[in-house]
Amino acid sequence: MFDDFGKTGWVFKLYYVLYIIAGLGLFVYFLQYLPGDHWRDIFLFVALVVIADSVQITLPRGGASIYASSPIDLAGIILFGPAVMAVVESIATVITEGVLQRRPLIKVLFNVPLLVMTVGISGIVYRAFGSLGTLDSPVFLIPLFVTGVVYYMLNTWSVSFVIALADSRNPLHVWKQNYMWNFFHILAFLPVGAVIALLYANSGVWTIALFIIPLFLARYSFQLYLDMREAHINTVAALTSAIDASDPFTHGHSFRVSRYALRIARALGMSSRDMEMLEYAALLHDIGKIAIQNDVLLKVGPLTDEEWKSLKSHPNIGADIVEQLKFLKEAAEIIRAHHERPDGSGYPRGLHGEQVPLGARILNVVDAFDAMSSDRPYRKALPIERVLEELETYKGTQFDTRVTEILIDLHWNGEFPIIVESDATTEIYNSLVEHVQV
Repeated sequence: MFDDFGKTGWVFKLYYVLYIIAGLGLFVYFLQYLPGDHWRDIFLFVALVVIADSVQITLPRGGASIYASSPIDLAGIILFGPAVMAVVESIATVITEGVLQRRPLIKVLFNVPLLVMTVGISGIVYRAFGSLGTLDSPVFLIPLFVTGVVYYMLNTWSVSFVIALADSRNPLHVWKQNYMWNFFHILAFLPVGAVIALLYANSGVWTIALFIIPLFLARYSFQLYLDMREAHINTVAALTSAIDASDPFTHGHSFRVSRYALRIARALGMSSRDMEMLEYAALLHDIGKIAIQNDVLLKVGPLTDEEWKSLKSHPNIGADIVEQLKFLKEAAEIIRAHHERPDGSGYPRGLHGEQVPLGARILNVVDAFDAMSSDRPYRKALPIERVLEELETYKGTQFDTRVTEILIDLHWNGEFPIIVESDATTEIYNSLVEHVQV
């Protein structure tokens, strides 16, 4: 997220320092109200949080992570209040990130006050409900729900801002891509937190043991999920290699198109899930060409009507291939429509305007951009100014207006550089790993 602190902007540094100061100030404030008879509870909850935080999932963009300790934090807030949980999270974060995970000091220094702020302010909100927060009535679920939403929003927006400032991105877009999909997980955490609190309050300390095994099972489930995702990544990387092998003159084209497409998607604020499907579609958009004869694909002169008919079949062929894989069904629709045009003159179905999926509209523009800005057997790459002129001329007819304008704006802002030729297979694998998510 910010491994090279010295190269970040002054706004980022100011936010980073002020956040740390605010977190430490809140921690000192809570120490005044720390009960002297809760050290056994503190050590028990530190142990539980450390175990839970060993189940770490890296989010698809920006280097942020989520952990399984949220229900434990919420239970602690109910049972002990914000002061105790601020101490718990401070100790647990230092142990987990500083000692066990050996994360860079620059990140630990931010994450400790981040979690102090998260549990502290959430705990203050819960305590503000007064008697409604007592465990002798199910009404405590109302302040618990409000506290859970505050906990989630405070934590995710704090991280989104620091990622956005580090990468010069829109914080709303960062939040949507990394966290919006995760909102309903907090709703699942609320009853777990409530059960932990009720058992601990009514049945004693030994009930903590009941949650150790489920936490390890959660970790095992996450590992199975990650293994499945890696299998998906290997599948896409292998299919993309097959595309490159079928047409050596466009080697690396699919990878470059995928990078360009993601730049547009970020500017549009697409969700992480939609970006994942867009990247899969971009990498596989020409897979249907493996069914087209090489003398058609590599022909330098004009194509005959029969050859054009054969070439125009590749979106349907590609989509039919890809949709056989369940996890790529959404990408298949983008592949099928990536040669459709806003004016309806595209193929294979002649869709108009908004009938064309957004991902396909993005692919249509960046596919043409890469084709014009790359060397081909029948011509050299066009100058970037000529490429942009062509896109501007045909926007609204051949190319989606909004997508085209975003690409042009990004270029003039220095955010859309040309990607050079490379052996893309390894880069494809590494880029897809970013998408692993819960």
